Amino acid sequence: MRLLLPLTAASLLALTACQKSAEPKTEDMTFVIKSSSGEAIGNLVLSDAGDKGVALKVDATNIPEGPHGIHFHVKADCQAPDFKSAGGHINPEGHKHGLKNPDGPDNADMPNAVADADDNLSYSYTNERVTLKKRDDRPALLDADGSSLMIHINADDQVTQPIGGAGARIACAEIK
Repeated sequence: MRLLLPLTAASLLALTACQKSAEPKTEDMTFVIKSSSGEAIGNLVLSDAGDKGVALKVDATNIPEGPHGIHFHVKADCQAPDFKSAGGHINPEGHKHGLKNPDGPDNADMPNAVADADDNLSYSYTNERVTLKKRDDRPALLDADGSSLMIHINADDQVTQPIGGAGARIACAEIK
């Protein structure tokens, strides 16, 4: 009987260690942000935030001072100069655009990013309506054709369809 107790405890410890090592490891993924001229102007860092979605950190230069719409788009295809190749917002369920819209938001919607007087943009946000890799019913940024992060020239009013009046696409990062 005395021998059984240490073996049981050792077995439980081994099982616990195996379960912890089987958990997915989340590492930050870094992507280059390019301007409409194709110049590298910054980085996008994505982290899997588990049930909370995807945490993103954006650091970019040469973004005009003021607020800018920032969204996830359906394809990892940032062909300059207009980035239209990235498609529209990630929005598989067809929600209305905007964080303030009673029929929204779509999966791509996020608060505005603000560039400072020196045209530097630093932005952090956790988007709970997407995942990094497929795990539940939310769209995954790293699906078969990837996705992109888009920075627009104007602020997003968070209500107007289809993109809140955010205007032209001025910077893009391919997520793949």
